[in-house]
Amino acid sequence: MVQKVLTIIVITAICVFHLSGCKKRSGEYEQPVVKNKAEYETEAEKQITKENMAQELGKIEKEMEQDIAQEQ
Repeated sequence: MVQKVLTIIVITAICVFHLSGCKKRSGEYEQPVVKNKAEYETEAEKQITKENMAQELGKIEKEMEQDIAQEQ
């Protein structure tokens, strides 16, 4: 009799844990924000000026070289 009661309690506990599942963390499954071409162009116009154009180009070239090195 005691064994049946314990078995029922264990099975009930397993079912409750299974049905409750894992809690979703905030932001865990959100889609990343993807910018379109116009948004990138607008952002670039604000950040890149005639005065810092060569410096920004150097940064972009350096990032590209790092990406290429990582791929190899």
